[in-house]
Amino acid sequence: MSEIYSVEQKLVPFNGAELLGVRANDGKVYVGVKWVCQGIGFDKNHSDAQVKKIQTDVVLGQGASNLTLPTNGGRQEALVIELDFLPLWLAKISITPSMQAHQPEVADKLVKYQLKAKDVLAAAFIHNGFNYDDLSPELKAIFAVDKKMQQLDSRLEHLENHTTIDYAQQRLLRKAGNSKVVGVLGGKKSAAYSDNSIRSSVYSALWNDYQEYFNITSYCNTYTKDLERGLQYVPHWTPPTNLLRRIEEVNGQTLF
Repeated sequence: MSEIYSVEQKLVPFNGAELLGVRANDGKVYVGVKWVCQGIGFDKNHSDAQVKKIQTDVVLGQGASNLTLPTNGGRQEALVIELDFLPLWLAKISITPSMQAHQPEVADKLVKYQLKAKDVLAAAFIHNGFNYDDLSPELKAIFAVDKKMQQLDSRLEHLENHTTIDYAQQRLLRKAGNSKVVGVLGGKKSAAYSDNSIRSSVYSALWNDYQEYFNITSYCNTYTKDLERGLQYVPHWTPPTNLLRRIEEVNGQTLF
């Protein structure tokens, strides 16, 4: 096989960084591995591990090549991977719980690269005269998978934004509310707690403020995505001043 060399090279802006795209003399578009790793935010050790992974992987190795490219430090040899193989490589990089906990920005960027990097590079190199029917079966399959992933993401986002909490979650929220009300009233043995009027007023004030804050008509209509915020809101809720004074008076406390 003849030597592969660059005939066109582009730095393509993406997600606050740049992707190095290369069209080679074999007609294929390649991506600079180093630039992808830097854009995601990998340190040198992680970047070196990805280079080794690509070179040793049975499948990814088939799409990898070393090209001599002009860089700020002069012409240097760099590992590149075919555009068709880019999504497969990125999909093999796991977003672990540790990464999500300690490197949330890296995890977020990795997701964006997994979903969009290939499209951006494809648009930069094959936008003009682009014909879906001329693509290889492999690239067509990648486009189809990406489309389904985007549709799935859209559906999941819609569900998350419009699904309300279930009965068990309602009970959890109600339990938090009960605990807060009992505490505000001074405990179940307090005079304020025994006063149905005051107890009802505290419950009403709590859930009215809650509903106004989350823009809903009942705490039962809390959106699933807001449950954790709701469980944090309730313990930190404070009754209106006048209601606090009524509680103090009924409990026989001295007003200052």
